[in-house]
Amino acid sequence: MFTLHPAASEALADLLGRIARVAHRHPAAADRLLDALSVNAFTASDTAVGVDALYARFGLLEPRGRALELLPALEQAGALAAAGHFPVQAARVCEALGRIAYQQGEYQLASEQWSRALDLSEVSGHLQTGVAARIGLGQIHYAQGGWARGLRQMRDAGEQLALLSKGSDDSYLAAKLALNIGVGSFETGDLPAAERHFSHGLAAARRGGHRVFEAEAHWHLARAALARQRMDWAVADCRLALDIAARQGYPWLEAAASRTWTEIALARGDNAAAVRSTRHGLALAQRIQARAQARQAHLQLAELLQAAGDAPGALDHLWQHLALQSEIERLSLPARTTLAAPPAEEAGTPVTPEELLLHLCGQRQRLATVTPPEALAELKAASSRILGLASVVRWPLGQGGLSNAEQPRYVDLLSRHGAPLALPDAALHPCHAELSGLQGAAEARIEVPLYDGAQLAGALWLVDARATRAWTRQELLIASQLALLFEAVIRD
Repeated sequence: MFTLHPAASEALADLLGRIARVAHRHPAAADRLLDALSVNAFTASDTAVGVDALYARFGLLEPRGRALELLPALEQAGALAAAGHFPVQAARVCEALGRIAYQQGEYQLASEQWSRALDLSEVSGHLQTGVAARIGLGQIHYAQGGWARGLRQMRDAGEQLALLSKGSDDSYLAAKLALNIGVGSFETGDLPAAERHFSHGLAAARRGGHRVFEAEAHWHLARAALARQRMDWAVADCRLALDIAARQGYPWLEAAASRTWTEIALARGDNAAAVRSTRHGLALAQRIQARAQARQAHLQLAELLQAAGDAPGALDHLWQHLALQSEIERLSLPARTTLAAPPAEEAGTPVTPEELLLHLCGQRQRLATVTPPEALAELKAASSRILGLASVVRWPLGQGGLSNAEQPRYVDLLSRHGAPLALPDAALHPCHAELSGLQGAAEARIEVPLYDGAQLAGALWLVDARATRAWTRQELLIASQLALLFEAVIRD
């Protein structure tokens, strides 16, 4: 199970640790304990404890193919966390919802949930959920064939995990990250690095008693052995992976290892065993609604049946493969445009946000010739147009703005973070109480620290019209550039 750092309280952390030890031998009993703990906490209106217990239960059930059972409870918990201003718990819910969407092949929804989890973890300074979300976003790139981009995301997660590990050993995330870096290395052709990371993942999994990652490590090592044409190693590791997955009840992993066992059976010339293994993997994937796995199994079966001379059977599985592929592609389409729809020029040619920003940067010299109030007004109007905002607010540090006396935690947050903060939900700001009376505090926004040289000079709020908005990485980059223009005008 995923150990929560920190849990809602030390007492809860201790209790969850004891339940995790129970889970190793009696997962059903641990499930009942976590269910009761979560339900009782929500009944007592103790939202933080309720969400943390539910997230721990998700960590227990997800590898066993039962995550979908918790979907309604997780969605309700997310709403309660937002209403109660619990950003860490809300981030955990988003991370879990991302994993459910990813398993079902809903990559766009998974990306949105993990991006939201990442934003909330950065705003609240909660590294653990941020590492898990970065790993998830890397997996999205992997799923869409972007192996190099996914590897970069995984390495970013590794840098964050190194900061987190200074205080403790998070064997769960260490195992998960090592295995995912190994997958990226394997797919980009660096077999020695892949094997090294798979071995690191196996060691971390054994260190923390994470049996699902132990099984996954053996599965990946079997794939690497096949690539080296070491059939003896491949058979041994794949058997270990299948044995652990079957005994512990990890259907996703068992289905994945079944595909590799199919390859081993084919290499041995045993086509009947290959068909049996693939059908078994398909049944497991369908049971847990893992679209991507089912798609791969249908394609594998189509090829096997074609080779066996069963053309009708092969065609049936090929059609099912294509139907699932089309469904996954449809679910992966963006739900909305990346940025606000750009206005049109007189000739009808659309102007992109990037082009508008470039044009604004070209106006810097002219802006230096007008009065500061006029320059600020023009910058605010242009910023609203570029990002599709309701308003832009500049809060100076000092009189008439932010102060250490009235917003001490917020000023400290700006000073420590030093980078744009994406607020997908206004209610989940860690300094919600301090900011509640300020203009724009009730809406989703990007907050960017403003500097005068090396000194914090205030903050720029880029405010949406709604209480929630899923900000993109591209929008954060544009916000950074806009802040530089505001700083230049303030200095001039």
